[in-house]
Amino acid sequence: MRRKRHHHIPPIEPGMIVESTDADLGEHDISQAHVADVHRDATGAVDEVVIEKGIVFKKDIVVPADRVAAITPQTAATPGEIIVQANEDEIDSLRAVGTEDLTAGSGTKDEQTGGLLGHLQDDLPTVEGLRRREGRRRHNLPPSTEAAAQEALAEGQPTGIRRLLQALGPGFLAGMAGNDASAVTSYSINGATNGYGQLWLMLLSTPMFQAVQYACGKVGRISQRGLAELLRERYGLAVAAPAAIILIVANIGLVAGDLVAIGSGLELITGIYWLWFVIPAALFLWYMTLFQNFNTIKKVFIGMSLAFIAYLIAGFMVHPAWGDVLRATFVPHLGLGFASISSAVALLGATVSPYTMFWQVQGEKEEQRQGPLPRQLKASMWDIANGVISGNLVAYFIIVVTSATLFMHHQQIATAADAARALEPLAGPFAKYLFAIGLIGAGLVAIPVLLASTAYAVSGTFGWTASLWKKPWQNEGFYLILSVALAVSVIVALLRFDPIQIMFWANVLQGLLSPVLVILVTLVANDRRIMGTYRVRWLTNLFLGLTAAVMLGALVFFFIGLANGQS
Repeated sequence: MRRKRHHHIPPIEPGMIVESTDADLGEHDISQAHVADVHRDATGAVDEVVIEKGIVFKKDIVVPADRVAAITPQTAATPGEIIVQANEDEIDSLRAVGTEDLTAGSGTKDEQTGGLLGHLQDDLPTVEGLRRREGRRRHNLPPSTEAAAQEALAEGQPTGIRRLLQALGPGFLAGMAGNDASAVTSYSINGATNGYGQLWLMLLSTPMFQAVQYACGKVGRISQRGLAELLRERYGLAVAAPAAIILIVANIGLVAGDLVAIGSGLELITGIYWLWFVIPAALFLWYMTLFQNFNTIKKVFIGMSLAFIAYLIAGFMVHPAWGDVLRATFVPHLGLGFASISSAVALLGATVSPYTMFWQVQGEKEEQRQGPLPRQLKASMWDIANGVISGNLVAYFIIVVTSATLFMHHQQIATAADAARALEPLAGPFAKYLFAIGLIGAGLVAIPVLLASTAYAVSGTFGWTASLWKKPWQNEGFYLILSVALAVSVIVALLRFDPIQIMFWANVLQGLLSPVLVILVTLVANDRRIMGTYRVRWLTNLFLGLTAAVMLGALVFFFIGLANGQS
C-alpha cells in the first residue's frame, strides 16, 4: 500500500545535510550531500526536496517528500539533517551527471513501512535480499557475511569463454599493466644488451610476482580495506603519507612517459607527430575511468590488453634460435660484473611495482566474486595467476624479439619506440607495426591502473572513500585526485621533458618504495588481527622474502652505480 504524502513535517531548509537509509550518498567523501532547494505544492506543503552532491562533479537528485524518513532540525551550531529512503539499486542506477528523480514510494516495501518484510529479505536468500546484500558487499562489509547470497547468485552464471572472460579481474589487469612503457623499454634494452642470457630471470620472477600480488589480493579480500587505509590504521600517517607521496610523484612520471609512448607508437603507424595524440588519449582514458562503470572499464581494458599479443606474434616472426632460447630459459647464467648484475636486478625489479600492489589490494576489495570465502580466494588466486603469467610471457617475448634482432646485429636503443624503428630493416615493416601496437596497448592499459592506484593511495591516507564502482559525485575526492594526476602528467608530457629521464627517476622512486611495501604487505598478510585464520602460508612468505631481498639488492647496486658513475 502506497504511503500518503507528508503534509505536516518539520521544516526542511536548504543547506541541511542529507543521508540515506540504505545507500551511499558519499557521506565520507570530501563533500556531503545537502538540500539545495525545497519545492512546495499549492498549499505550501513540501512536495519535493532537491539534493545536491559534489563540488566539481555535481549531481542533483529530486526526492519526493514521502521519501523523507527523518528530520533533525537546524540549530545555531548545526545545519540540520534529513534521512531519505533509498536503496543501493536506485542509487547505482543514477547517471554520473545530470538531474534525476527518485520516484515517489519506489523504495522497497520495507523501506516504506519499516516492517518485518525487509528484515526477512535481509536474513533470507530472497531475490530482493540477495540484491541488497550484493549492493552492501561492494560497500566494505566483510565478505564472509555474503557467502550465502553469493552462492545463490552463482546459479545460472554463464559458462565457457564468457565465464572465463568474466573471471578476469583486477589481478589480470595488474599483471598486464605491469608492462607499462618503462617496463617495455627495460625489457627491450635488456634483450638488445644481453641477448637471451637473462631469460631465466623471467621464470624466477613469476612466482615472486605471484606471491606479492596474491598476498595483496588476499589482504584486500579479507580486510575489505585498501592498502593506504591499512597502512594509516596500523602504522600511522608517518608511514602512510610518505608512501603516498612517493607513489604520486613516481606514478605521474610513469603516466607522462606512457602518454609519450602511446603518441610515439601512433606516430610509427600513422606518421603524425606524437604530440598530437597526447591530449586525445588522455581525454579518452579520463572519460572511460570517470564516467563508465567498473565492469565496462574492466572489459574495455582487458580488450585493450589483447594488443600485447603483437609481441608474441613478433617473437615468431623474427625466427629466433629456439634451442638457445629454451637453454637460456631453464639454465641460469649470470656474469659477475656490475653491468650484468645490475641489469638482472633491474629486470626483476621491473616486474613488481608499487602501483600494482595498491591496485591489487583495492581491486580485490571491490571485485564481485561469487561463492563462499574460500571459493572467492581461489578465484582471486587464478585471476592473479592469469595476469602474472600473461604479463611475464609478454615480457619474455619482448626480450626474445629484441635479442634475436637488435642484439644479434649490435643495435643499441634507448626507448621501446627505438626498438620498433630498429626492427623494420631487420624483420620488415610488419614487425615494426606489431611492436608499436604493443607499445600503444601498454600505455592504454597501464595508465588507468597508475591513476587509480594514485587516487587509492591519497584517498586511503586521508580516510576518504575510494572506489571505481562509485560515480564521480559519490566519490569526488578520489576522482579529483585521479583527474589532477592525469592533468599534471599531460602537462609534463607536453612540455617535452626527456621521457627517458622521467621514467628513469620514476623507477628510482618506485625502487625505493617497492621493497618497503613488500615488507609491509608481508607484515599485514601475517597479522592475525587483520587476517584472522586466513594469513598467507609459508610458501608465499618465502617468495615474499625473496622478492624483498632482490629489490633491496637492486637498491644497493643502484647506489653503487651512482657512486662509481656507472648508473
